[in-house]
Amino acid sequence: MRKALLFFILSAPYLLSCQNPSAKFKSVIIDSKDKFEFRDEGKAVKIFEEEAVSDTIRSGLVVNNDDLRHIWFTKTYFNSFNKDTLQIEIYSTDQAYSHRYVIKIFKDKCKVDYQYQMSGPEFERKVIPIEYLVKLNSLDFKKGKTIRGYTEFKGKCRGEGCSDSNIEIKGNFKILIE
Repeated sequence: MRKALLFFILSAPYLLSCQNPSAKFKSVIIDSKDKFEFRDEGKAVKIFEEEAVSDTIRSGLVVNNDDLRHIWFTKTYFNSFNKDTLQIEIYSTDQAYSHRYVIKIFKDKCKVDYQYQMSGPEFERKVIPIEYLVKLNSLDFKKGKTIRGYTEFKGKCRGEGCSDSNIEIKGNFKILIE
């Protein structure tokens, strides 16, 4: 027991240094003049026809320029381990796809990840980011603030069940800091 405790105490600084997100992040571009508007912004839509669940469109992201592959909804939260890291999740689920686009922001740096599932059997696929960018109108992440932005993503799908090997996503979004 003492050896395990000693190991944990001695390795804690190393483990914490691995949690430093800024080492892998790119710079966020700030453009306070852009409006970052998108089609159907604020429109309430039913998420599933058979359920009475609805949400408001807060994103205009489109996957591979396919008008049937929109990512519409957003939510934000601060990382429970590192309160300095804001996580923006842009997501959408319909009969064909479930999309999860995540932007992590640490100070003025960002990291983007995208994963999707198609209806039918679940496959183990991974979308590897090749290139991405994030533009925001502000880095003022105070409670109650609305932040608007634009993002672009290029990646490669690897694994079984990749419907597209090249993935491109782009569009505007807005979030409310809660």
